[in-house]
Amino acid sequence: MSGQRTFRRLTAPELGAWLQARPGALVLDARDAASHARDGWPGAVLLARHNQDALLLQTERRRPLLIYCYHGIASQEWAQMFADFGFTEVWDLIGGHAAWAAARLEPASPLRTPWIPTDPH
Repeated sequence: MSGQRTFRRLTAPELGAWLQARPGALVLDARDAASHARDGWPGAVLLARHNQDALLLQTERRRPLLIYCYHGIASQEWAQMFADFGFTEVWDLIGGHAAWAAARLEPASPLRTPWIPTDPH
């Protein structure tokens, strides 16, 4: 039996209900900066090596977290890292941005809460 923390997976059709149930969720876009700028979901935060430490250290670990990437591969690695770091509700999007686009879903309009770091002092 392992004590490894884990993350959960979400399908594109489940996304709307998931976001409605978690209005304060932090959504992280694990694609490159140009893709994020071009068609990242409104309110999503770019997740990259340059800001991973700040996100890991300054985000409340109980805050629901959803990570998406291009096709749902890299997001699993990122999600496992956040889960291993003690985040309690981590999800990744199966099929990533491509699955979301193929389902022709609207951008995640409930994304109202941007990333707000906790005060380290």
